[in-house]
Amino acid sequence: MVTVEVPGDLWPRRGDWKGRIVSIAKMPGDRVFEGEPVAEVEIEKAILVIESPVTGVVEEVLARPGDPVGPGAPILRVSTVGEDQAQGQAKQAA
Repeated sequence: MVTVEVPGDLWPRRGDWKGRIVSIAKMPGDRVFEGEPVAEVEIEKAILVIESPVTGVVEEVLARPGDPVGPGAPILRVSTVGEDQAQGQAKQAA
């Protein structure tokens, strides 16, 4: 399982910045591909796009629109393609 987070280098400013979630593009059960936009974060006067670092299925949404976020804040949990296949095979074997 991979946690999609707000990257620490998302905003070039140094220090402890805060933003807020504008939108979440994926919900639990949705398929997501590496590099696909999954959320938007508003920082001062900019809207920045957060992309998924992996391909898989969204298991849990950890942030909602309006939530305050900073560097490293968790947004989604995604099970990767390999994990999906292993879980499916384990269920079939049981």
